[in-house]
Amino acid sequence: MNRRTILMGMPWPAYDRTFAPADQERAKALYDLVVPDTRPTTEELLALADGRSLDAVVTVWGAPPLPVAFWEAHPECRFFGHMAGSVKHFFPGDTPQYLLDHGITVVCGQHGLGINVAECTVGLMIALSRRWGTLWHECRYEGIWGSDRTPYEPQTLLGATVGIVSASAIGRMVVEMIRPFGCRVLCYDPYLTDYEAGRLGVESVPLERLLAESDIISMHHPQTPETDRMIGARELGLIRDGAVFINTARPRAIDPEALLAEAQRGRLQIALDVTEPEPLPSEHPLRSCENVWIMPHRAGTGRHGSHRVGQIVMQGLDECFQGRAVAARYPIERLSLMA
Repeated sequence: MNRRTILMGMPWPAYDRTFAPADQERAKALYDLVVPDTRPTTEELLALADGRSLDAVVTVWGAPPLPVAFWEAHPECRFFGHMAGSVKHFFPGDTPQYLLDHGITVVCGQHGLGINVAECTVGLMIALSRRWGTLWHECRYEGIWGSDRTPYEPQTLLGATVGIVSASAIGRMVVEMIRPFGCRVLCYDPYLTDYEAGRLGVESVPLERLLAESDIISMHHPQTPETDRMIGARELGLIRDGAVFINTARPRAIDPEALLAEAQRGRLQIALDVTEPEPLPSEHPLRSCENVWIMPHRAGTGRHGSHRVGQIVMQGLDECFQGRAVAARYPIERLSLMA
């Protein structure tokens, strides 16, 4: 039986983060891998694939887009696997429709990295609601053993009203992770049906109500024209004093000037894994706000979730080549609504 051929979109070391050692060895043992020596452009990747019969393409961060011309040149290629989250970058122009029309299976690792993001989000919910940052700073740097800067009995994650903005894959993971905490969960997502809301155990509500009633608000939206700047000064002003506001999704949903103004008032606890601009300049005033935690876009990191990405793609390859339904198929028909 002929071995399957897989075009890798980046040099092999780029996959070290998402391929566990056992999966690396399995991929090399099962397939003929066509691998560039350096990070390629689209044209260089096309040239590398020229004259070869390809069964699949597997990419990771930094790989170039694959326009319709690539797929037309390789009609035998039936599988695209991306070892990260969003695939929008790889499918410019009419490429998504071409993939749909020709039955090409797309798989990505969003549910692998999503676990890491969800875990980070829940950690931030606990840490900020309990004011751990302030308590640690007072004990270590100010010699204070508790002060009136933090409430003695704060509203922690236990029993909180939690607002989830978008019932995305990661938003749903967060809902599952906080279930043992006995939270009331509100969700804003115009595409969430009443049936799905009931199945998830959340209350589907308008954005304004979510902001006004939640003790903890967590953003899990995709970056689309609909979400662009959906939260400005008016929306931030609806949030109750002392609430926690977390964004581990995309920055453009929030007006940066309004966010800065609200942060400087000091009435909210804010955590940002994504910022605008990114990276945030060292002199940016957000950095000096004691009530703001800023992270360098690391919510998706973590060995467990990253290695799970490789497992998802390897399983997808197995299922596709064996003629079985691909469990982790990416819904390319809904690409415009996805992150």
